[in-house]
Amino acid sequence: MNTIRLASVTLATLTLVLSACAAQQGGGQQSTELTLDSERPSISAPPMDTVPSDDEEAMTGEVPEDLLADILAEAASQAGVDPSAVEVIVAEEVTWSDGSLGCPEAGMSYTQALVPGYRVVVEVDGEELNFHASQSGGFQLCDDPQPPAASDR
Repeated sequence: MNTIRLASVTLATLTLVLSACAAQQGGGQQSTELTLDSERPSISAPPMDTVPSDDEEAMTGEVPEDLLADILAEAASQAGVDPSAVEVIVAEEVTWSDGSLGCPEAGMSYTQALVPGYRVVVEVDGEELNFHASQSGGFQLCDDPQPPAASDR
C-alpha cells in the first residue's frame, strides 16, 4: 500500500514540475517586471537640513534656550546680581552616567542608567558655577561636579 502511495505522490510531483517547465518554455515570454501595489502608503524621510518648527525648541549651542535662560536666572539669583552679569563659559549636551546627573549626594541612591542631559558652566563675579540638567528640563547647581559619561569626553 505504501508503494502505491509513494508512486502516486512522485507522479503528481513530476507532473507539476513538467507542467511548470512547459509553461515557461511555451508560447509567450515570461515577464520579470516587478509591479508595486499602489494601495500601499509611501514612506518618506524628512530632509537632513530642516528648520525647527514652532513647536520644536530653538537651541543655543546644544542647550535649549528656555533651559539656559532658567539656569542664567538661577545663577543670577544665587549671586544676587542681574542676569546680564552672568557669562556662559560652557553649554553642551552630554550623557550622565547615572540619575545623579553628575551631582551625587552622600547616602542617596540613583538610577544606574545613562541619562541624556546638559552641562552648563557660568561665571559670576569671577566664580564658576556648574549646573547639570536632564533633557526633561530639571537642573541643579553642583558644588562637586562629576564629569559626564566617558563617551562624551
